[in-house]
Amino acid sequence: MGTQNTQRIYFKNLDILRFMAAYMIVLLHCFFGWQIKFGNPELLVSTFSHSSVEKIELLLHNFSFGVDIFFIVSGFLLTYLLLVEKEKTGKVDILKFYIRRAFRIWPLYFFMILLGPVLSYFLYEQSPTYIYHFLFSGNFDLIENGPKSVATNHLWSICIEEHFYVFCPLIIAFIPMKKLPQTLLSIILVCIIFRGFFLSHTSDYGMSYYVHTLSRIDVLALGGLFGYLFYHQKIKFNHALPVRLIIYSIFLLIFFNVNYVESGWFLIDTMKKYLFIIPFSYWLGNFLFHRNALFSVDRPNIFHLFGKVSYGIYMFNPVIIFLVISFFEKYGFKNYFYFLVAVHVLLAIAAFLSYRFLELPFLSLKEKFAVVKSGTGSDEEESKQESTEEALAQEVIIVDVIKNGSS
Repeated sequence: MGTQNTQRIYFKNLDILRFMAAYMIVLLHCFFGWQIKFGNPELLVSTFSHSSVEKIELLLHNFSFGVDIFFIVSGFLLTYLLLVEKEKTGKVDILKFYIRRAFRIWPLYFFMILLGPVLSYFLYEQSPTYIYHFLFSGNFDLIENGPKSVATNHLWSICIEEHFYVFCPLIIAFIPMKKLPQTLLSIILVCIIFRGFFLSHTSDYGMSYYVHTLSRIDVLALGGLFGYLFYHQKIKFNHALPVRLIIYSIFLLIFFNVNYVESGWFLIDTMKKYLFIIPFSYWLGNFLFHRNALFSVDRPNIFHLFGKVSYGIYMFNPVIIFLVISFFEKYGFKNYFYFLVAVHVLLAIAAFLSYRFLELPFLSLKEKFAVVKSGTGSDEEESKQESTEEALAQEVIIVDVIKNGSS
């Protein structure tokens, strides 16, 4: 699948998926943060039966799947772009890749680390082991020392993504194209074996299972395999609606009834996640590429807008939730609805300010090191996104990709 120099690769609904993933984490943290401090929300207890409340808790527990949505999307997009770069230029510019990732990830990541001492001083938060986080090994700090600061606890997922970014361009640059699927499948197999080993040899299995690189990086590899298959037209999204509905129903049945993070049994710990990830990836592919997608989004909307600031939503939400809960506790407020309103307003403000003043300047620098253009480009280009000429160009690219993939 060739890509001309003037073509900007833009999967228009990836922003919606990013927002969905980030917002799942927000709702997860809101509910259980409130529950830990005040118990179940009164509105929930007074409205639903005990069994229904347990079902809702299970559903919200499964919103932790939002992290894996980020992993799938990252693995897919980066692998696809690197494959385009390799075909277009004959090689992968590894240094430029690392620079682009640094400009995208590091500014906000290190800002969150710097928040740690501030919260420790003013709000008596525990201090994490900062050297771990500066070396992108915060997930191992969690395993060894447990959760500490709300500014850094959630950075474990960013660390795992960074670990994937280290070797992803190396694999695509030096592994023969025909061997790439086997390589990605080997990573997945290693992770399965690792989880099985830890189940048998580790007493504190839960935390190791949840945040260890070798326990979670297989989802990024699966996203990369998805990107490879789509790039080489080996996967098609042209199934009839009844087939799609059956697969979607299976996913929803699992999502609403199976605890995604529960552990303790060999088969569950090693294989269960794929019951969620594989049907979801099928839905993701249809949402992005099926010409008659069940939930088609043809025009930019507010979810695309929030998708662009989803990184900030994910990074700031634990801190803002913690601050709002602390304020409510201090002044005796126990209204969950007002709590949600406060969190949403403050989080939106923080995310958009972060995007405008902290992320966007570095994104402009990142664009200078791009070999293959992706997204809608600079902030100036984004402001013109709805113009007829650009919208038409994007549609032509996407439709052409779909046609090639289903021919």
